[in-house]
Amino acid sequence: MSRSETTVIVVGAGPAGASLAYLLASRGIPVTLLERHHDFSREFRGEVLLPSGFEALREMGLHNIVTTIPHVVPTAFELYANGRPVFQVPFNADTFGSSPLTALSQPAFLKAIIERTRTLPHFRVELGVTVNELLRADGHVTGVALRGPSGDQTLHSDLVVGADGRNSIVRRACNLQAHKHGIDFDIVWFKTPLPEYIGDQAPFRAYFGRRHLLIAYPSADGFLQTAWIIHKGTYGELRRRGISEWIEEMAHHVTPDLATHLRAHKGSLTNPFLLSTVSDRVTHWSAPGALVIGDAAHTMSPVGAQGINIALRDVVVAANHLVPVLRQPRASQRIAAATEAIEHERTPELALMQRFQSIPPRLVMGHTVWAAAFRTMIPRLLQFEMVRRRAAATALPTFLFGHGDVRLQV
Repeated sequence: MSRSETTVIVVGAGPAGASLAYLLASRGIPVTLLERHHDFSREFRGEVLLPSGFEALREMGLHNIVTTIPHVVPTAFELYANGRPVFQVPFNADTFGSSPLTALSQPAFLKAIIERTRTLPHFRVELGVTVNELLRADGHVTGVALRGPSGDQTLHSDLVVGADGRNSIVRRACNLQAHKHGIDFDIVWFKTPLPEYIGDQAPFRAYFGRRHLLIAYPSADGFLQTAWIIHKGTYGELRRRGISEWIEEMAHHVTPDLATHLRAHKGSLTNPFLLSTVSDRVTHWSAPGALVIGDAAHTMSPVGAQGINIALRDVVVAANHLVPVLRQPRASQRIAAATEAIEHERTPELALMQRFQSIPPRLVMGHTVWAAAFRTMIPRLLQFEMVRRRAAATALPTFLFGHGDVRLQV
């Protein structure tokens, strides 16, 4: 078994892990990035970049990557209730400023970040490796034991950062307990060819009604991405009925143009799968010698497309606290203080965002009298401009721009 050392080990080369590795290495901190996959040519879900995430990339100096990879800038948001149009809002500078909502190719995005980071002398990346356990000494995490193409090895560090998603090995090995926030539901997730009705537009559509919610938008790879949000545990029955029947079920909840498109392509869905959603947050983000960020610290509901954006904001805050202490020798106590400060600074935004995310599913899919009344009245009320403005002013700024000022200070 071979042994090597670095200052920071980042487990997981998703948006949080790759961008944190870039920031640390670009500030002279030796960092090793570990990823269990051999490449990034696989299906990702968090591919919508909001102004909050775009601004975090701008702070890191990585925002120009977006224009060099496949991406789509939606032209408008269209809301439908029970298959009927409620309103359409153009995506323009008045709403988004200089950071438009962007559907990007996450595989291309991650590859571009890592290729840029490879040019830095303090960076090393290992793909196709699996972290089996964390190393410990005197109650502190001191590195990882991993298996890769060259066999078993140990890698020692001053800090291990878990950016390895909702099933994080770092989170589990450190016994970081999480509490759920909001309700669980399932998402039927698939792609079809772009429908003819889109033309040269790129609308972001949302359909709700009869306790269903469906979202469809053009993806960066030239397909129509569809997410059908259903009640937890109901997918088994749909699958037993066959694709034709659940496509027909979806068709009953959307406009005729999308319904015709879904029926025409029911035999050629691309990458269909069931995503079991959860919204949770660890009660503590760190243990001695270890830290979790991104989905490893807080699994976000897909409502409001917050996952990648919140993760990028985590990275900026983490770099602000970690870089100064990691530049100093024998910094274990200062590292512990820094990881606690990261949690303290990030928790208010996470708590607020997860609270906001929990509201739409309860209203759109809930069984209560209040939820039923909402589904009946809201389509009528949203036809009035004043109501739309008031509703947008309540939560939209938080969803788009985040809560609190996140600026890179190192």
